[in-house]
Amino acid sequence: MKNVVILGSTGSLGTQSIEILQKYTNDFRIIGLSANTSKEVLNSQVKDLEINPENIILTSLDGEDAMNELASLEEADIVINVLSGTAGIEPTSSALRANKTLLLGNKESLVAAGEEVVKLATPEQLVPLDSEHNAIYEILRKNPGKTIKKIIIPCSGGPFFGQKDLSNITAEQALAHPKWRMGKKVSIESATLLNKGLEIIEAHYLFNLPLEKIEARIHPECQIHGIVEFENDPNSHAYISDPDMREHIENALLRAINQAPQNRTRIIQPNEFTLLPPDHETFPGIKIVTDAFNRDRTKMSQFLKKEESLIDQFLQNKIKFTQIFDILRNFYS
Repeated sequence: MKNVVILGSTGSLGTQSIEILQKYTNDFRIIGLSANTSKEVLNSQVKDLEINPENIILTSLDGEDAMNELASLEEADIVINVLSGTAGIEPTSSALRANKTLLLGNKESLVAAGEEVVKLATPEQLVPLDSEHNAIYEILRKNPGKTIKKIIIPCSGGPFFGQKDLSNITAEQALAHPKWRMGKKVSIESATLLNKGLEIIEAHYLFNLPLEKIEARIHPECQIHGIVEFENDPNSHAYISDPDMREHIENALLRAINQAPQNRTRIIQPNEFTLLPPDHETFPGIKIVTDAFNRDRTKMSQFLKKEESLIDQFLQNKIKFTQIFDILRNFYS
């Protein structure tokens, strides 16, 4: 029986993590939860799961230090970090320093502090939760010893795929992803394609690859979640399934207890699926992120905080959709 702490339990990934954990009550026990401001939802979870009140954190009241303490809770074996935004960075380091198995669904931890994270993590200690990185992780587990030639990170294209004029996009439109069910911040990142830039940097650290070997391709069907090409192998190895984060959470949890999940990887044929180059002119999000990283990776934490602020402003109708690009493009000015 593994004891599990969930950081960000009231968000989309947090509630889905609870749903999956309840399928494996003989293997996992949830012993700690955290949320930022969703007190009522958190209290409901605590009651349903019979959690010790000492292991419950509401960050808006208890503070970030309490979150870091929960991430390193002595009796915890596994920490699931699905916190939104830069709030997840320090708890990632705290969990790894405390030798917890970390299921990481917080992009910002790697984008802002990737070098520290990979130094802290021992083999098998860090398991990615993001669908794309979890898919690639599974492909690599099925092909041990092979040298990666290239990774392809699929991109749905978001709700505005194919559009050229983004000047009058509303928050309601940007939140309406055609395939995935996500939180507000991630939905806007998907609509802008900023998320793919962040995911390229994540993959850079997780799989020890230069950015030049990591590509994003538009795949509106959302059936492929990751592709790996290997040296001395003419095939493209893909992970194929429905767009459902619960599957990737389950994969990661099973890996954490040394069980192999269902094999969803196979070789795909050329032109079997839609895989198009991104329209960087209309959707500059990918290049904005990777350019910022290449220019000064030590400032990515500040970049991410600015990005969070701009997304909040857009959701509050204070700035236009395209201003997110304009302001981030000038981040170093």
